[in-house]
Amino acid sequence: MALYLTESEINKIIDIKIAIDSVEESFRMMANGEAVNKPRERLPLGSTSMNYMSAGIDSANITGLKVYVPNPMGTKFYVHIMNAETGEIISIIEANTLGQFRTGAASGVASKFLANRNSSKVLLVGTGFQSFTQALSIDSIFDLEEIYIYSRSEQNRRNFIDLHQSKFKSKLTQVQNIFDPDDVDIINIITNSKTPVIDEKIVNKGTHINAAGSNHSLRRELDTKTILKANNIFVDDLDQAKKECGDLIYPESLGLIQWRNIINFSDIFRFPKKYSRQTDDITIFESQGLAIWDLVLANKLYTLAKENNLGTSIDV
Repeated sequence: MALYLTESEINKIIDIKIAIDSVEESFRMMANGEAVNKPRERLPLGSTSMNYMSAGIDSANITGLKVYVPNPMGTKFYVHIMNAETGEIISIIEANTLGQFRTGAASGVASKFLANRNSSKVLLVGTGFQSFTQALSIDSIFDLEEIYIYSRSEQNRRNFIDLHQSKFKSKLTQVQNIFDPDDVDIINIITNSKTPVIDEKIVNKGTHINAAGSNHSLRRELDTKTILKANNIFVDDLDQAKKECGDLIYPESLGLIQWRNIINFSDIFRFPKKYSRQTDDITIFESQGLAIWDLVLANKLYTLAKENNLGTSIDV
């Protein structure tokens, strides 16, 4: 029997702390060789595609698959957890909320290790479904003064603040353009833009950038000058970045950067002294999203669901 968990059930047990812990644990597992991650594949299907990605954890004896078909009417995500020895399905989890939290948590984890520890001001670019947990994760890690909220629509900015301010320690303030805030420590961008949104003129010394929306080779959020301005560029997984990170694929195709100089974020845990931050460093974390994040978080939610008598047992 497998346990089926719905979005409403996941919403009862998930929070940003468990998501952050799961993503950090995922990177540590990768650094220690305890987990494997398979980059996303996109199987063309007429006007859409079936997207799937997988991972495995040796110590837990589990493997997992995340699968979804993009749909303008509303994409449904599913994570399957399987026994790595028998292949039996342990759980099937509706994973829209799970994906939202693990994606946001990744930017929080990256900021924890790459941004200056006294960071107090954040610029959040984008107010869509994924944006809330992006800001929430950073807010939970740092003692922030203010998070500046920018999107092209003033109404979207206002709606975001009205809906979410009560959940934050820091003050949410809308800005009319990305040039308005001064002395921003962390820039967090999550859009579906095909052309750069971030101009290098707003990137000061000591800034850390999380670019979390460019998970397709044809999308770009950062202009080339911003890429070239960085002291260190980190990716969640180099193999996946080579296929999906438009921010890096474009300048690499022009010979402006080389993949050998791009750093797997998990190396932070393998070589902490080598990648320790200098105060004036400009750092970038390019986030495409990893199946190992989904699997670690899904497994923890599965355990919590059993403890709280959630889910439906199904024959598979």
